[in-house]
Amino acid sequence: MALQDAGYPVCTCGEIKNRADVVIFWGCNPMHAHPRHMGRYSVFTRGYFRERGRKDRTMVVVDPRKTDTAKLADIHLQVEPHKDYELICAMRAVLKGFELECDYVAGVPKETIYEAIDVCKNAQFGELFFGMGVTMSKGKHRNIDNAIQLVIDLNAYTKFGLMPMRGHYNVNGFNQVATWITGYPFGIDYSKGYPRYNPGETCANDLLQRGETDMMLNIASDPGAHFPQKAVQHMAKISLVCIEPHKTPTTELSNIIIPTALAGVELGGTAYRMDGVPIELKKVVDPPEGLLSDSEVLKLIYKYAKEM
Repeated sequence: MALQDAGYPVCTCGEIKNRADVVIFWGCNPMHAHPRHMGRYSVFTRGYFRERGRKDRTMVVVDPRKTDTAKLADIHLQVEPHKDYELICAMRAVLKGFELECDYVAGVPKETIYEAIDVCKNAQFGELFFGMGVTMSKGKHRNIDNAIQLVIDLNAYTKFGLMPMRGHYNVNGFNQVATWITGYPFGIDYSKGYPRYNPGETCANDLLQRGETDMMLNIASDPGAHFPQKAVQHMAKISLVCIEPHKTPTTELSNIIIPTALAGVELGGTAYRMDGVPIELKKVVDPPEGLLSDSEVLKLIYKYAKEM
């Protein structure tokens, strides 16, 4: 939603690897959540213009905790929980030449804010990575609205980009495909025969928490482990069909489980990287006899539904 409100100053992971000399991790901990990220794309890797790897980069971390990622940072802005919006506003004010009138903003000393902004302004190429520590704190997508505006302001001085630290495998894929088919990235409602989009009303999580559904088809995801308790409680009450090759908390709630072949291992296909770049996946081994792909299962369901 923030990207729709304020735009998306984006680049690829390859550009970051080859060009970035300032890397900001805000509300994320890639040392644990994305173990290959720093070594392959962002901090330690050697790039075309960053031949010395880590020695050619300045790393800034914004996190309330002293995480393992924060321990590696050149600058750690230890923001108070739920004060991200306040800190971003202060950074934008400093960037525009205003003086901060208090010694601390959101728990961060003003000297550290000045230092971080000075590093960002003098970067040749910077990148801000943000995670759920920003999107799930108070302010939610408005935090990202403000962060995008910060990146836009920084582009008056240098080249700066922004990228979400995507979580599960190919989570970006659905957003990409849904957008180029319907124009909307998620929360798409076809109940009127055409795609409608109204976050807060048409998203799966909202429908479940309001108890408006009496059946759920879950495909290759695990809402039982990640949705709020109220949504999961309703999932346990209704008919639930799971198309899933693994045993998960969601399959434990399911009335019917349809196992499928593993995409990228037992089947070829396409997955989208966190920067939106499509990656072709090649089949490695044959699937067990009788296992179909997700798309084949959905086509069969659609066929039988039309015959009913």
